Amino acid sequence: MPVKKYCSYTGCRVLLPENVQYCEKHAKVKQQDNRRRNRKYKQQRNDQKEQHFYKSEQWECCRQSAIVFYFGMDIYEYYTTGRIAEGYTAHHIVELKEDWSKALDVNNIIYLTESNHQLIHEKYKKSKKQVQRLLYEMILRFYEEFRVGV
Repeated sequence: MPVKKYCSYTGCRVLLPENVQYCEKHAKVKQQDNRRRNRKYKQQRNDQKEQHFYKSEQWECCRQSAIVFYFGMDIYEYYTTGRIAEGYTAHHIVELKEDWSKALDVNNIIYLTESNHQLIHEKYKKSKKQVQRLLYEMILRFYEEFRVGV
């Protein structure tokens, strides 16, 4: 008998195959929410240089390198909860507006789920240097644990 799970939308009790995240109704709702959030995010960003950079081939290549390096997983999630979660967003630890020279530095990029990406930005508001140090420590730990002999 195949494994079933509930729709990932809060409060929805539709049973789905384990590889399906949302029921049809909530998949559409989630897609509309994502579009709305992305539209709002792009409207708030006024740095054309950054926007252009994130559409560049160089960034896409660097981003893909980070995804491969981390095996597509969010190591912040892994080291804080012990769970393996697929990443979604390549995040610059030292942001572009702080140091543009680190824009394509793979050692300055960590792959995160969208929720952890938002969480990191919230934590930056309280203690950016401390959070950055923690992220760099996680990268080093990941390298030591998973990249032995590379």
